[in-house]
Amino acid sequence: MKLTLATNEEISRLYLKFEKFNIVPLEEPDKLYKYIGIMDVYNRVLNEEEACELLGRNHNLKYGIRFVSTFINLFHIAGNEVYVHISKKGMTKEWLKYKLSCLNRKEASFFRKLFSNNKGLYKIYDVEALIFLTKLSVDELYFTDFFFPSLDTVILGNWDLCFPLYSKTAAGFNNCKEIVEGNGLFIRQ
Repeated sequence: MKLTLATNEEISRLYLKFEKFNIVPLEEPDKLYKYIGIMDVYNRVLNEEEACELLGRNHNLKYGIRFVSTFINLFHIAGNEVYVHISKKGMTKEWLKYKLSCLNRKEASFFRKLFSNNKGLYKIYDVEALIFLTKLSVDELYFTDFFFPSLDTVILGNWDLCFPLYSKTAAGFNNCKEIVEGNGLFIRQ
């Protein structure tokens, strides 16, 4: 797995494009992004009864591969230029210990390295690292923010395989939508 800290030049370039790296608390995403959707297994919001019946661990196991495949396809059309924001906010020793216990030895070592410094913006260099980070979100162990600069798009890991997708351009949004739908998923708007 190959992942390196983003250089100061890359950080500056990404900041000019995206303005923020910690997207999760964004209350009004439409102020920064013109095209917004939710990448999901379903093409609509489930009602409470459907959610209780359909969502959970088995749901993620059944559909997680579609998300992995989607991210791999996006990685390739983005020219293998994908960055991830790793936020250390709220991390405790107990939290880290639990997360590490859910991973195999190689993954745990890699995960530990992600939290070994104060910077949190990394460039992904290979599919293996991308798959690992995607699975962290799919398995709901740790939610990662994925930045695709060539697509002007950021995708956030989230609960129940409902990943927010924010894009600055119609072209970026439509490229993502085509790949998402090609992998048997939907973008709800």
